[in-house]
This record gives sequence, C-alpha cells and structure tokens, in this order.
Amino acid sequence: MDLRRFITLKTVVEEGSFARAARRLCCTQSTVTFHIQQLEQELSLKLFEKIGRRMYLTAAGKTVMPQVHELTRVMDTIRHAAHQEQEPGGELRVAIGETLLAYKMPDVLLRFKRRAPGVRLALRSLNCYVIRDALLTDEADLGVFYRVGNDAALQMDSFGEHPLVLVASAELAGVDFTRYGQHIPVSFIINEPQCLFRQIFESTLRQRSITLENTIELWSIESIKRCVASNLGVSFLPRFAVEKELRSGELRALPFTENPLVIKAICAHHAGKVLSPAMEIFMQCMQESFLAENHNDVKV
Repeated sequence: MDLRRFITLKTVVEEGSFARAARRLCCTQSTVTFHIQQLEQELSLKLFEKIGRRMYLTAAGKTVMPQVHELTRVMDTIRHAAHQEQEPGGELRVAIGETLLAYKMPDVLLRFKRRAPGVRLALRSLNCYVIRDALLTDEADLGVFYRVGNDAALQMDSFGEHPLVLVASAELAGVDFTRYGQHIPVSFIINEPQCLFRQIFESTLRQRSITLENTIELWSIESIKRCVASNLGVSFLPRFAVEKELRSGELRALPFTENPLVIKAICAHHAGKVLSPAMEIFMQCMQESFLAENHNDVKV
C-alpha cells in the first residue's frame, strides 16, 4: 500500500473536504479523489459519505482511523529520528491566549529565539476554545492557553493556577458585588463572549442574581484596562495582567469571592502528535521561564 494515500485520508478527515485537503497537500483535487478511491479498493470498503458540503467518515472508515493515526505517528518518528542531529528548523505553529501572550510569553519567546534561531515561529493570538480545537485538528502544533475542558485528546503540561480579580477605578472602589439580588448601574468591560474569565464572572453574577447596566466588548486587554481606569466600568481579569496598575493605585481590586477564583494555564499538544525538536525546545523554554518567574515571586 502507498503511504501517501493514508496521509491523504488523514488530511481529508482533518480538513472536512477533498478541496481543502488538496490545498493543504499542495496537489489537485483529482489526486486526492484518486488516492481515496485506490485506498477504498485496496481495503474493500467505503471510507467517506458526503453530507451537505462536508465529507464524513463512514462507520467502516472510523474503524481504521486509529491505525492510520498510528501509522502517520510512526512515520513522523522516523522522520524526526533521521534529523535529530541537525539544528531544529522548519515551522512551529503556536497558538496563545492574549493575556498569556502579552504578559507571560515575552521571556519564553526570547529564550526560544536564542535556542532555535533556524525555526520559523508562527504565532497566533486566539480564544482558548479555538486553540483547543486548533490542536485537535492539527492547525497548531502547540497551544498555550487556559484549560477549558473536553481535552481528553490533548497532552498537557500545567503552568500554574492564576487568580482572577475584579478591578475598578478609585471612584467605583465602594461598589459591592458580594450582595445578592441587586442591580448595579455600572458597565462590565471585557472582550468576546467566549473569554473564559468573562464566562466565570457572568456565571457568578447569575448565581447571585446580580445584573449590570450593560457590557462593553473590547478586543484588547490594554484598552479594557484604560477604560476601567477612566471610570467607564469594571472588569474581571487575571491578576498578573493588572498587577502593575494595582500597585500604582490606578486600579483597585474589589471584593468578589472569599477565595480568589483561578484559571489554570497549560501548554498542550495533540496526544497523538510526535514532538518535533522545535516543540521540545519551546516546552523547555516554557518550563525554564515559569520556574524562574516563580523563583522570583518567592524571593519577593
């Protein structure tokens, strides 16, 4: 059997159509169709059925996919073993949550650049749920984000739990968010609806039967902080993102829960993906940077 046909099969499953698989494999759609037809003949079973515009695996097709993933994993292992003595190169696709990218990753990226100068680092700032899905569909090699659940197919390394804090300007420092059953005439300033800490905050308000005046959606954490400091409303953010403003007094932390609510930062990849040298170096840089940061926190 031609191994290329199994790679084509895996790509069609990941992309959802022959056309997108052809673009990813840099070949024609007729080549993809031919590979699948030949594979179906060799295996004596029908692999796909078309529903709407997407191609879906048949029940028989689903039974062979674990072996296909294992086959491609072995191929990746052989490829990496053949080049393990060479300096890491190629492209590394890393998807990172915005707050982590802005406040936790600069040191990691500097370390990686020094350790793997030959690697083309492709960074994307994405929502945590989108990052998880990108890892599952092999649109990203590594993800640095907050754990959002439904991640059984991911291999994860934890980089600590980070407390969340409700912040406001000095003018709103007396607003009470701990009292149940009330309407608070202030705005909640935050980013898009799938933001994890937004979901945690809004869920807590619903449990307490608290309503706010309105929600202002912005797409930049720095813009959110500036608006809060200008007395336009309150926000709920990882404490490390507002530590500087809290120390200077530009922002104030409001009482919200007896113990701070936390989110867990992770670095993850698909459990079935073979770690490339570039991935291993990036994860080492993560560990070194976060260990150094925790050591500095203890010293302080």
